[in-house]
Amino acid sequence: MPQRPDAMKPIRRVLLTNDDGVEAPGLAVAERIAAAVAEDVWVVAPMADQSGVGQSISMHHPLRVTEYGSQRYALTGTPADCVMVAMADWLRDDPPDLVLSGVNWGANLSDSVMYSGTVGAVLAADHLGLPAIALSQVFHDRGALDFSATEAYAAETIRRLWSARDEVGRCCWNLNFPMQAAESIQGLRFTRQSTGTIVGPRLIAGADGRGLAYHWLSFERDITTVADPASDVVALRDGYVSATPLHGSRCDEALLEQQALTDAWRLDISQRAE
Repeated sequence: MPQRPDAMKPIRRVLLTNDDGVEAPGLAVAERIAAAVAEDVWVVAPMADQSGVGQSISMHHPLRVTEYGSQRYALTGTPADCVMVAMADWLRDDPPDLVLSGVNWGANLSDSVMYSGTVGAVLAADHLGLPAIALSQVFHDRGALDFSATEAYAAETIRRLWSARDEVGRCCWNLNFPMQAAESIQGLRFTRQSTGTIVGPRLIAGADGRGLAYHWLSFERDITTVADPASDVVALRDGYVSATPLHGSRCDEALLEQQALTDAWRLDISQRAE
C-alpha cells in the first residue's frame, strides 16, 4: 500500500548529533523525529555533555569512537567534532542531505546562541555546505523532562523547511519549541536572534576537599527586556515555535557597505608603536 502524502519521507539521509551526549533523552526524541522524515539515519554524538562549547573542535587531545549499534556512534569530542568526523569517515563518500542537532533540553536563544554546542554543530555543517537544523526544547523545570511540543511539531516543521529550501535558499535553522501543551501552540514564527538577554558574567565560588577555591562560570540573564515581536524570545513568549535562520559567516555585511569603509585606508608606518 502506498504511503499517505503526510507519511512520506522526503529526505534520503540524515546525520544526527547533539551537545547533551549520546545518553541524553533528547537524542532519543531526535532519533524518532529523524526516522519520521528520513529513510536513512546516522547518529554521531558526543560521549558526554558538551553544552556551552559552541563551534569548538578538539585540537589538543585525540578523538576516540565507541560504537553503540548500527550507524550509531559516540565520540570523545564536541558536537562540531562529531560532524567533522562523520564527514571524514563514515559519510565521506555519501554525505547526508541534512544534519539535525538536538533535541537540546533547554532553549538556545538570543545571546546564548553563540555558546550553544547544539547550534555549533549546525554551523559546522554549514561550513561543509550541508543544510542543518538545530532543535531545542524550552523548559520551566530542569528535572521535569517534557519534549511533547517538539515531538508534536518538529517532523512537520522539518518537512516544510526542507520543501521550501529552493525558495528560501540554503541556511541553518535554529528551532526552539515552547514549553506548553502542544494543542495550545499558536504556530511557527520566523524570527531574528535577539540580543541583550545576558546582563553579565557571574562567578559561583566553592572549595574542593582540600579547601582550595574554585569557581563556576555562569551568566546573569534577563529576557524580560526583549520586546521586538520579530525576536526569538518574544515568539516563544507568545506561544510560537521560533525559527531563526543562521549562517556560518560572522562578517557584518551591512557595516562593510557603509560609505566610510568602501576605500582602503593608507597606513602610516611612522605611527607604529615603539
